[in-house]
Amino acid sequence: MKTHNVLEPFEKALPETKEPEDRWLVIIDHHAARIFRSEIHGTVAEQIRPHQTDDAISHTHSFDGFSRGQEKPAAQSFFGPIADALKEAGQILVFGSGSGTANEMDQFIAWLKTHHPELARRITGSLIIDEHHLTDAQLLAKARDFYALPPLPQSPTP
Repeated sequence: MKTHNVLEPFEKALPETKEPEDRWLVIIDHHAARIFRSEIHGTVAEQIRPHQTDDAISHTHSFDGFSRGQEKPAAQSFFGPIADALKEAGQILVFGSGSGTANEMDQFIAWLKTHHPELARRITGSLIIDEHHLTDAQLLAKARDFYALPPLPQSPTP
């Protein structure tokens, strides 16, 4: 497992929370986002899928103008409902897979920083994982392990 740190220091500190219910997990790729409202074993995920309308899909075209079938959801139609589902969240941990433009996790976090900075400040970390080879119980265990680590020191803000 490769740790992927995309966090930057923010002006406000993370919300003070001791309750496990305040720790949420988001697992995202271009097919769907799954949101666990807690990292406690047995928690069931809410699933959000991108809208499958012509306006909500952006196509990646090959150099000769033909679609290669690599369809990605439009940011607002996919990330907007995820952000809405996270409004009640305390601490948020994001898991994703892939790299570069195939990494929906990085795109989601960047989108949050622009469109919902208050939610972006609640992100405590992000990890690249191999989601397709892990069960929900294993994903939740990785989240519990992450939250059990001591927090990283934050750099002072001017």
